[in-house]
Amino acid sequence: MQIVCFEPEVSVPVTDFGSRHKLGPLTGPGARVLVQVVYLPAGGLVGRHETGDRQLFAAVAGSGWVSGQDGDRKDLEPGYGAVWDKGEAHEAGSEKGMTAVCIEGNFDLWAFPVTTEIIVSDYDPEWPNWFEQIRRHVWAVVEDIALRIDHVGSTSVPGLAAKPIIDMDIVAASEDKVGPVTERLAATGYRWAGDLGVVGREAFFPTSDTGLPPHHLYLVVEDNRAHLDHWLLRDLLRDDPEARARYARLKRHNAELARGDLDFYVRAKAALVAELLTRAREQRGLSPVSYWQPDISG
Repeated sequence: MQIVCFEPEVSVPVTDFGSRHKLGPLTGPGARVLVQVVYLPAGGLVGRHETGDRQLFAAVAGSGWVSGQDGDRKDLEPGYGAVWDKGEAHEAGSEKGMTAVCIEGNFDLWAFPVTTEIIVSDYDPEWPNWFEQIRRHVWAVVEDIALRIDHVGSTSVPGLAAKPIIDMDIVAASEDKVGPVTERLAATGYRWAGDLGVVGREAFFPTSDTGLPPHHLYLVVEDNRAHLDHWLLRDLLRDDPEARARYARLKRHNAELARGDLDFYVRAKAALVAELLTRAREQRGLSPVSYWQPDISG
């Protein structure tokens, strides 16, 4: 079972025809599915059984729980859903009542994943080569309207343990370049996914297997808040072996605690990231700002 998110912060703004709303994609084009609404009353239950086809169970009201093959229950609230593979034993229930949209059949999943296997690997000297391979592919599409593509994230820091996924920023000179770059990427097979809750950082996912190394592709305006955070953290970690070691230890520890929960993994390292970014701004004489530091006690 996989848990996915389709809340507003991971949805795409729509402005066509004078619109002012967001869309949270659940499935991709070409899906052949049966769509039903499931109403669970207080104390309601979808009894444990195997799926006939792949199934997405997306909560839209109320709250409840879901479980997959391993029987481990996960809480579910509006904006989140469970994905079960064909033949997977599963069940769902609610103490107070829940309404969900159930999509069953053949579809590509476009909702944002929040559970996956989390692997933190030793630094691999091949990662800069991975970045360059992806950079060449993307740069050919945007070179006349973007400034450059930066390697950011943990894979850009020599010696730092990281998830083996390349993070990269397409850097635009100004806001008026964001739309044209987005259109170019869409024509090249990247789906715009909104800012994923980080203002000033647009995210893109490949819509098909590109044959490229795994990567996260972002679009930023040069030295806006999101871009500053990326390169400030990268450069501090490159220059400070002690901070690099602390960050590596924390990431390995969090990966064990998270048990595949990406949201927990990100929240559990937020305090250290905030500390390091605050120090990086001080060192460069930049004005202080507030950083996200979520409560992870629950």
